[in-house]
Amino acid sequence: MAKPRPDFPLIGVTIALIGVIWAMDYWLPLGLQAAVLYVVPVLTSSWIRSRRATPLVAVIASVLTLAEGFANGPLVVPYWVVLCNRSLALLAVWTTAVLCVRRQRSEEELRWVYQGIERQIAERTAELEQANKELDAMRQEALLQLAEIVKSSDDAIIGKTPDGIIRSWNAGAERIYGYQAEEVIGRSISLLCPPDRPDEIPAMLERIRRGEHVRNFETVRRRKDGKKIDVSLTLSPVKDADGRIIGVSSIARDITERKRIEAALRESEARFHMMADTAPVMVWMAGPDAQCTFVNKRWLEFTGRTLEQELGDAWISGVHPSDRRRCLDTYVSAFQTEQPFTMEYRLRRADGQYRWVLDTGIPLFEADGTFAGFIGSCLDLTERKEMEDQLRKALKEKESLLREVHHRVKNNLQVISSLLNLQSASIRDPQIAQLFRECQTRITSIALLHETLHRSQDLSQIKMGDYIRTLTGHLFRSYGVDPRQIVLDLTVDDVEFDLDTGMTCGLIVDELVANCLKHAFQPGRQGRIQVDLVANPDETYTLRVSDDGAGLPKDGVLRNPDSLGLELVGLLAEKLEGTVELQSGQGTEWRITFRTLNYQERM
Repeated sequence: MAKPRPDFPLIGVTIALIGVIWAMDYWLPLGLQAAVLYVVPVLTSSWIRSRRATPLVAVIASVLTLAEGFANGPLVVPYWVVLCNRSLALLAVWTTAVLCVRRQRSEEELRWVYQGIERQIAERTAELEQANKELDAMRQEALLQLAEIVKSSDDAIIGKTPDGIIRSWNAGAERIYGYQAEEVIGRSISLLCPPDRPDEIPAMLERIRRGEHVRNFETVRRRKDGKKIDVSLTLSPVKDADGRIIGVSSIARDITERKRIEAALRESEARFHMMADTAPVMVWMAGPDAQCTFVNKRWLEFTGRTLEQELGDAWISGVHPSDRRRCLDTYVSAFQTEQPFTMEYRLRRADGQYRWVLDTGIPLFEADGTFAGFIGSCLDLTERKEMEDQLRKALKEKESLLREVHHRVKNNLQVISSLLNLQSASIRDPQIAQLFRECQTRITSIALLHETLHRSQDLSQIKMGDYIRTLTGHLFRSYGVDPRQIVLDLTVDDVEFDLDTGMTCGLIVDELVANCLKHAFQPGRQGRIQVDLVANPDETYTLRVSDDGAGLPKDGVLRNPDSLGLELVGLLAEKLEGTVELQSGQGTEWRITFRTLNYQERM
């Protein structure tokens, strides 16, 4: 940066110039020429660092110029001439002053710019020096880290001359090859090469001398103990500053274990392919992207296409168009949720015929739980589906036949009931006529059972709620009971019995309700009959028939020879292997607990 010039000499010169010019203007008749000379001190004052110096000198010069111009009065020169001359001098002085002030300002701005540039240069220089120091430190740290990495690396890192003479040998090389550093440094790298590969190392060194790189070259090397190991080599040329090859860097990784695992995998895959190709079902595999990666020989024989035509998503073209969307939705959803799936669809066979197949897919996972895709199998279901269709047809025919049988049995029982009704009309003895009516009621209850089965969707089971409701309604109508006079309450769980159990239970309900209607209530008396059938937690059932009419004597009721109906209740309960409880007093209650009969299918 330039040193500031001293101001005192310039101030003195400026004052002297003003004095000399004033004297000349005062003593010599120069007029305008002398006044214009005031420009000179204005110029010299512009070199003074203070911005006020130049305007001050211009003011002093202006005052002196005007004072000298009018000092002699109008006797010598007219005022208007003096004013014109002095105005021109003042114009020259102030023009020079303005220009000098502008130059001073520009010089000052340039000085600030130069100072800023010099500061920035100094800062950048300091930053570059600091950055160089940091780079040197980082370079040293990187060299130390590189040396530590080379020293502690599990890979064998070996430095050699272009001719293959070993110069450096790290701990990884000692571990992989079994040689200590002092045993191999200075010797040829060919000592690690098996005798059956004499040309391998010279060929690689020749490639390095040509400036090439050798990357991931898998070969065999020999340890100190003579054992052969599989290694992966990476060789790179080492160059000096001029680009000349001065050495070779070699990195060797022991891949013996990897090779063993790869061989085991190849053997496992070959075994899997053999098992899959000999399997009696079609086998497929797909990756996590839902793209098919394998189908077995059985699949290709079925479709008549090549493996390339089935891989990816091309297999879907063999699915029947009507099943394709449903099949794809199930397939894609299983991959998204990683859950097993089973689906049936039609797949085109080699002869162009579509066959039904059952496709079952199981998700595959890696050891760490990563989803790896699916493996599945397809089984031809066409014969089974045809057999199922035949069975459904035969079952439908059997159901139709059974419905017809139940309908005819019901009709025959109604014919018998009608015959009994006709016969009872000609009987004069009231007791015998009553026996005929009771027999007719029992036959009707059996007929109602067959009628219920005839209308049921399941011919092997009878819904007891519907059956008991129909049966009790028939009894009320048969005995001419007004339901407003004697109220019937039914509480029957949603239970279904087989034919034998349902018929036996229905006969019991028939006998007990009929007994209530005949004996429990006096003519004209109102009453209530309750029928309950509930399922118990121990897989037993409880049938309860009660009334609020006249009671029965408890002793000897079941074995009373004059009461066929009540004796029949006991026999039917024994058939169900149930227990009978009777409570009588203010009304009568029958409670029968039983299990369903072991139904034997009849051929």
